[in-house]
Amino acid sequence: MQKQQTGYGMQFLESLKEYGCNIDVGLDRMKGKVDFYKRLLFKFPEVIEENEFRSLIEANEIDRAIERTHLIKGVTANLSIDSLYKSYTKIVDFLRQGNPQAALEEFDKIENLQKELVEFIKSNVG
Repeated sequence: MQKQQTGYGMQFLESLKEYGCNIDVGLDRMKGKVDFYKRLLFKFPEVIEENEFRSLIEANEIDRAIERTHLIKGVTANLSIDSLYKSYTKIVDFLRQGNPQAALEEFDKIENLQKELVEFIKSNVG
């Protein structure tokens, strides 16, 4: 098992709790491998920035929107970003139920938090 990190690395991870990240559960999923967790976390902004959710809904491409949001739902689950995971679960459900307007309303609730989290992660890469 990997040695427990101290200092900056753990401060960064602890700061993620402010964004609704359950770091303890996320690290447990990664078998305590802090570096592996961080490597996956640092890929999260790219996943989000490639998300075309709103434009897919507006273009009535619901199947692709479900595919993209399901991917993000899985990523947020693996990283234990509970604040976003709960909403993406609802978004996927709304889309599957044929209710894209409710999906957009749920996305609107988390969009700013998601942007802030992405910027925080990007500012700590390296």
